[in-house]
Amino acid sequence: MFAEMSDDRRYDVEAFVCDDKFYSAADFMGKPVYRASDIERHFPPGSLKVISTGVYASPRERYYSYLQMKAKGYQFINYISRKATVANNVVMGENNIIFSGVYLDFFGRLGNSNIIRPNTYVGHDFNIHNGVYISPGCHIAGYSTIEDLSFIGISSTILERLTIRTETLIGAKTLITKDTVPYSQYVGSPAKKIKTHKQTGIIL
Repeated sequence: MFAEMSDDRRYDVEAFVCDDKFYSAADFMGKPVYRASDIERHFPPGSLKVISTGVYASPRERYYSYLQMKAKGYQFINYISRKATVANNVVMGENNIIFSGVYLDFFGRLGNSNIIRPNTYVGHDFNIHNGVYISPGCHIAGYSTIEDLSFIGISSTILERLTIRTETLIGAKTLITKDTVPYSQYVGSPAKKIKTHKQTGIIL
């Protein structure tokens, strides 16, 4: 994402912020890196707007990182690539990242802190909640609902009018033909539930 934003004159990247437990270097790609616990000393809330990408491998941790920055009083932007298409009546929250080649169709709703990777199509009247990660090359048909903290694997397909329940994990190239069960994992074409995972972590 930094490479896209660096080439986009709408944005000026000042610095990076890293959770303390992952901090290992004072600079990244020519920009300073600050510990999350120390960021207010360098950039007080109100001095600039931020976008939180967090930990890609964990929707829970990524969303929690966003909530921590929000609790400090920071304001968030949405990053929408110039090479993405977003219908003008899509209702969108904050801290969303929309990569190049994404197409968001009409009358959709997008909550907060979602990531939609390149070359993904999301059909009309969609409803994507919060903290969702959608991998590259996915096809999501109209009237679909994706609930909080779900992960959609690369090149997966979700058929029309289905609901992906809270914290569903969908493997690569999976075809979803039925509503999922919360806190479950699916793979295959058509999809099969292979296991569930314990409900832990933050409460939305």
